[in-house]
Parts: sequence; C-alpha cells; structure tokens
Amino acid sequence: MTDNGTPQNPAPGYYYAAGDPAGTVRQWDGTQWVGDPMPAPPGAGGMVESDKNFAGLAVRLGAAVIDFVIVIGISFAGLLLFGDVDTSDNGFSATGGAEQILIALVLMVFLTWMIAVKGATPGKLILGLTITTEDGETTPPGARKAILRSLPYLIGNIPVLGFFVVVGALIASIFMISSDPENRSAFDRIGDTRVIAK
Repeated sequence: MTDNGTPQNPAPGYYYAAGDPAGTVRQWDGTQWVGDPMPAPPGAGGMVESDKNFAGLAVRLGAAVIDFVIVIGISFAGLLLFGDVDTSDNGFSATGGAEQILIALVLMVFLTWMIAVKGATPGKLILGLTITTEDGETTPPGARKAILRSLPYLIGNIPVLGFFVVVGALIASIFMISSDPENRSAFDRIGDTRVIAK
C-alpha cells in the first residue's frame, strides 16, 4: 500500500483499503476503489489480489439460460420418443413417469461429466466460461468437485424437496455472486470451484 491507501500494484483486484474495518477487502478497478468493504475470504490475510477474470452475474445467468433451454429441448425430445404422447383432437400432451425421471438423471450425469472433463456446461462453453478449482488455475476441476458442484441439481430429481433445493440454491447464488470477491455461487461454494471468463 502507498501512503494514501491505494495498492502499490495497480492491477485490479480486491485489497484492504486504508480506513476500512479490519478483515475486509474492497474492489480496486485499477484506478479507484469501487463498492463497499466486504469480509475478506478465509486465509486472505486482509488482501486478495487476482489477475483472474471471475465471471459476473449477467454472463453466468446467460449461460444458465442456455443450459436450461438445452435441457428442456432434450427432455421434450425424449418424451416424444419414449413417453406417452397424445396428439388427439383435444390438443397435444406428453407424459412420462419413469421415462421423465430417467431422462432427467441422464441429463444430470451428462452435465456433471462435462464439468468434470471439459470444465464447463454447454452454456458456459458457448459464452467462453470455464469452471476451475479453487486456485483459479486447474481446469477441468475433476469428478469429485463436479459431483459436489452438481449436488443441488442431482437432489432436484427428488419430488417436491428437489424443487425447493434447486430454487433455493439458485436464489442464494444470485446474492452470493453479487457479494463475493470471486463471484462464487452456492454451487461454487459446495464444489469449491470458481468460474473464469476467458
């Protein structure tokens, strides 16, 4: 830090700002302080400096929407192929009990495999995002972190309870990404991962 409390290294990142409460960091955009002080991540020693471009809320929501559209499209196609489809004069309906659950599980296994092996879901690949380990370097994060990261979605296949788990994780993620120095979501915290924008 210089005498006036600005970082000696002008690189954007999160630093302790002179005059802020101990144990907090504030965003330095390369020329000035931005936002309010926030608690420093554990082990940061009051300063976080990173050259990583952690993906923000807007681009991550965009990737989630793309993934959602892909999952809905594949699920609908699966129901057409394997479900009970009624195209009578009363309209169109497709139902599937065990088929629907099986399709959902296959999709979740596939998306978890993509995270473990490719370091991204289809939506993240399209928007140039990668999922890394906690150091922000290693990608793909591997099977264990991918499974942990996907856990809320896997639980989402449980009737009723699963819906609340997934919706709760998504809502919590919006607030977490907006307030975390590394833009970590609930899924990132569970899997100890980070999402980097290329």
